[in-house]
Amino acid sequence: MAKAIAQTYSIAHDYRAHITATIFGLCAFMAMLYATNIYKTVSATVALEGTQTEIATLSSSVGKLDAQYLNISRSASPDNLKSYGLSEGKVSAYISSPASLGSVALSGHEF
Repeated sequence: MAKAIAQTYSIAHDYRAHITATIFGLCAFMAMLYATNIYKTVSATVALEGTQTEIATLSSSVGKLDAQYLNISRSASPDNLKSYGLSEGKVSAYISSPASLGSVALSGHEF
């Protein structure tokens, strides 16, 4: 057992510089990886905040347009639409369904 400990100590003593350099290299690599991940997280957070600002702006614009649409649709009447050159459509032909058709045929193809 003492021989194994002595042999392990001598191997570790001979390669101490390589072991230390490997450990410092791994630490430096992990630090760079950590910094990269932090940078990505901060960038994604900033982008998300910018997107949320754009969403709020667009939502406000949509709300304004919706209010304008409701105001215009309330004021739409046949007399008002005539001023724009529009007129009521005329029904040129009407196809009546005979009473002999079943209820499924009358309702169309919906199930």
